[in-house]
Amino acid sequence: MRKAYLKKTLTYPGDTETITYQRKKTKGVRQAVFSQFTPEMVHHELKGEDCTCPDCHGQLTEIGSTVQRQELVFIPAQLKRIDHVQHAYKCQNCSEKNFNDKIIKTPVPKAPLAHSLGSASIIAHTIHQKFNLKVPNYRQEEDWNKLGLPITRKEIANWHIKSSQYYFEPIYDLLHEKLLEQPVLHADETSYRVLENDSQLTYYWTFLSGKHEEQGITLYHHDKGRSGLVVKEFLRDYNGYVHCDMLRQ
Repeated sequence: MRKAYLKKTLTYPGDTETITYQRKKTKGVRQAVFSQFTPEMVHHELKGEDCTCPDCHGQLTEIGSTVQRQELVFIPAQLKRIDHVQHAYKCQNCSEKNFNDKIIKTPVPKAPLAHSLGSASIIAHTIHQKFNLKVPNYRQEEDWNKLGLPITRKEIANWHIKSSQYYFEPIYDLLHEKLLEQPVLHADETSYRVLENDSQLTYYWTFLSGKHEEQGITLYHHDKGRSGLVVKEFLRDYNGYVHCDMLRQ
């Protein structure tokens, strides 16, 4: 972004006021953006009848080439099918010595969720869309169907729940243990409305490290209430200091 600087000179009656602008140079900024990406060369060459001189119609000889223009190209999202082929191998030596053949199969990575159309990349993208970009599941459902993947908003929600239980919950529990080892913590809660909930309001609690910790941890905890019992249950036998607002007993 270019910035304009205004320079104003002192004037006297009858004099002319002079205003000049000095623009900050952006040399190198454009090239720094392009340097982040691996280039794909597109060669524009003369071939066949085009590679002749327009005056004498003699054959043209290439004497060099240069990058004339650079651009960034947006590639829309697409789905690609990958078949994981498992190969099997037989040990001839073991098979000759034993009654049964010795068969060894190559290991194949398991799917993140069994019997599901959601691969790791698809599930990760739905999580990014939902929680980082705030795209609701019903809009994601429409986009995936346009790409040829017939999934429903209910399936997307189930992916998020199962992924949290299988992969994120152990990490959360480990961070919880590490957080309780720190001498100073902060805690606060905020109300949140949830559709189709038995109570009008629910609460999300935040527990985080003190600002002087080298490895800061921030954890979110959901509870229907906002009393001090929530803090006692979450912190268990914690012996440090907790900085928070006044809590309801």
